[in-house]
Amino acid sequence: MVYGMFKKVDRTCRLCHREYQTYEEKMTDVNIAVYLLNLAFQDRYDRAILISGDTDLIPAIEAVQKTFPEKEVGVVIPIGRSSEQLKQVCSFHMKMKEAHLKTCMFPEEINLSQGKFLHRPPSWS
Repeated sequence: MVYGMFKKVDRTCRLCHREYQTYEEKMTDVNIAVYLLNLAFQDRYDRAILISGDTDLIPAIEAVQKTFPEKEVGVVIPIGRSSEQLKQVCSFHMKMKEAHLKTCMFPEEINLSQGKFLHRPPSWS
């Protein structure tokens, strides 16, 4: 698993011109790219699957393919995203659908032990 970080940034509302703080994701694509290349050099995979629609990953995918032509790098494009450029450079691709997520859903209730339970939010059903 590869993590990025969130940085606090100041923004100005285009409508009311008030300033507000929000968070902006930083370095996730770079971390994924480095990890993808590093694992390829360690020969830790034959086929990698990225869940992303981020075209910033294209140089890393191309570097893996050029350096290790026998390795495959595929992409699963998340719901609500599209990326023709990313699909063109990958060995294979697919579009994530809501049905895929439903088959991976947690059960209604998870018993943690000692009488403690986690309940799936009703909005997830």
